[in-house]
Amino acid sequence: MAATLQIPTNPLTPKSFGAASNPPSTIVEARQSAILAIQSIEGLALQHGMLPVTLLRESCSPDAERLIRKLGRVPYVADPWLPVSTIGPLLVMAHHNPRAGDLWGVPHFFTIRVLITQEQYQNTRKDLVQRFGQMPISQSNAMEQLQPPVFSDLGLDGTFQWLLEHYPYEPAEITKLKGFYDAQKGKAESLGITHFNVVQRNMGIALQHLVSGCRTLVYSATEAQRQSFFPIPLLERHNVYPLYIGKQVVFLLSESSDCYAFEDEWLSMGNPAVKIVPVLADLASIREAINRAGATFDPSAVATIEGAALSVADDASVVEISPEDMGRINPQNPNHEPEQLVQWALFTAIRCRASDLHLEKFYSFTRFRARMDGTMKTIMTAPESQLNRYVALLKNYAGMSQNRQECQDGRMALSIGRRRVDVRVAAVPTRREFQKVIMRFLDKQDGVKRLSDFNLSQRQIDILTRTMQRDQGLVLVTGPTGSGKTTTLYALLNSVNDESVNIQTIEDPIEYEIEGINQTQTNNARGLDFANGLRALLRADPDIILIGESRDAETAGAAVNASLTGHLVLTTLHANDSLRAVSRLLSMGVEKYLLADSLALSQAQRLARRLCSYCKQPMQAPQDVQDLLAKQAVISQPLTTPIYTARGCDECHGTGYSGRVALMELCEVNNELRDLVEEGAPLSAMRAAAFKNGFRSLYQEGLQQVIGGHTSLDEIKCLSYTAM
Repeated sequence: MAATLQIPTNPLTPKSFGAASNPPSTIVEARQSAILAIQSIEGLALQHGMLPVTLLRESCSPDAERLIRKLGRVPYVADPWLPVSTIGPLLVMAHHNPRAGDLWGVPHFFTIRVLITQEQYQNTRKDLVQRFGQMPISQSNAMEQLQPPVFSDLGLDGTFQWLLEHYPYEPAEITKLKGFYDAQKGKAESLGITHFNVVQRNMGIALQHLVSGCRTLVYSATEAQRQSFFPIPLLERHNVYPLYIGKQVVFLLSESSDCYAFEDEWLSMGNPAVKIVPVLADLASIREAINRAGATFDPSAVATIEGAALSVADDASVVEISPEDMGRINPQNPNHEPEQLVQWALFTAIRCRASDLHLEKFYSFTRFRARMDGTMKTIMTAPESQLNRYVALLKNYAGMSQNRQECQDGRMALSIGRRRVDVRVAAVPTRREFQKVIMRFLDKQDGVKRLSDFNLSQRQIDILTRTMQRDQGLVLVTGPTGSGKTTTLYALLNSVNDESVNIQTIEDPIEYEIEGINQTQTNNARGLDFANGLRALLRADPDIILIGESRDAETAGAAVNASLTGHLVLTTLHANDSLRAVSRLLSMGVEKYLLADSLALSQAQRLARRLCSYCKQPMQAPQDVQDLLAKQAVISQPLTTPIYTARGCDECHGTGYSGRVALMELCEVNNELRDLVEEGAPLSAMRAAAFKNGFRSLYQEGLQQVIGGHTSLDEIKCLSYTAM
């Protein structure tokens, strides 16, 4: 373990960090600088047991800035190690000189040191000088005197408990971590790296780094650069990703130290041997990095990405994608067959993490538009004459008839290497006997979430935990189409999915297949609808029932009755917010006294675009924003931390946003609200009672995500109608 840092007796003033880097003061230092300039960072990394890294962004990430302010103090030299990112509770610090000393006072065991080029160091340093010039960091920090235990004696579990006691977590963070830890402890007697990664992203690998005496190389795959050296299918098959590709060595991100199967297949493909240095990383982050590497999108009319040569498997509803043959297709080439271009569009949409793909006529063109992070983007255009051929191909894949006058629904599946994606297909007639085809992608690999994947507050976690521990009651999740209602319901079911609970679902369609849950698909041709299916499920001795949607009076009434007979019932409903769901059910014919007795939780949900973590720009909250936050009771004193705005970079295709974040309005029904429902009280009275008990509207939840740096004010202004 590294020696404890000694503060100089005559430290430089904090202003020295803002000055130019100190020149070598002695002949020895000058000689060392000359040697470092000649040596590659690959060689230096191997020599000193560190990681060489090419930074995605030449700046300090928002999480790293928050952590350095919590753990560190102003540096005493002009060229210290620079905070660049985080791995769970650990701070990643970068330098071009492995012998540099100043860690900003952060205890050495809370840091992971990586090597970068001198050019990246200077650019990152300029960003930090500007950032800390606007908001200075503390002159001292008590954490500098913290002495570590022998982590190897404590093990993963003991080290986690030590962090809860000694790490400067906020009280709300401790409560949240303990809650997720207890949930994992209830499912497994002994917790490993994977379990702790569920408690908090990258927590497991951070604990392993500490337990190994800081000798295990670890890194976050979300910070890895895009690569083109290894074929994407090869990386997908082995769940690995190259962090740094040097002349002699490849530093390979992997969930384990065993990379021999990857090496064997790489050699069997006729490639030269390379030395592999495994770097421990979270599996979910590795998959995200692989998907990001394959998601090359050009926002012009036609995207420049390798195409895909696909073939239909023996089962006509499954389309297999062979990524090895992708290079043969160029969407700009007019000589390709229509089938090849349709398949290329499907592949491109999935690689770019689109939720939907639309095929439609637009003036004299046929265009494919993909919904990425909630926004439609054109990924391919073709002559109008090709529209009917494209439609016929897609309907054939989905097992639909070629009738142009009827609205039709179908389903197919895409197999991309080891990845399976289900596709729901809808065809609707448009003017002049044209048709539009809409495809929704349901990713079997990454679609099912855990509650820890959401940015939930402690209040939200407590409400959801209390609700899912009930033995009966009705849980409503409301929101428009595409707002993530089903994803939330599956996350709730996953939180209680174990052998002691019998979970039954009735869905149309079954969007995600989960082991341990008994899922039933409606079948109107056989007379199996939601109402009939629910009556059948009640005879299957269920503890928890999921109803895909309460779309009519009969299903809503059956759901309410089931929740009154000793079952916890979860269902979705179309309503504008959580309290309007009450009036929606009443208008469907549900009796007031039955609804009052059964309703346990009503939740409204929306999706807002998530700010790109690589380029979001910090800014001090102006006075009008401070006033807005205070008026909405989101802050009680002036906000001192920055909020963030969208900027745009290559990683987010210039939009400033990447992914989406769920805004959840949770209304837990207490006795006062129950009485108001039974009395048929107006919505204003119910809202007043809810706010009195800590209720937060969608707009308030959105503002909370703005303060947390996850989204922007522009993204949530459409929810201002729910403001106080």
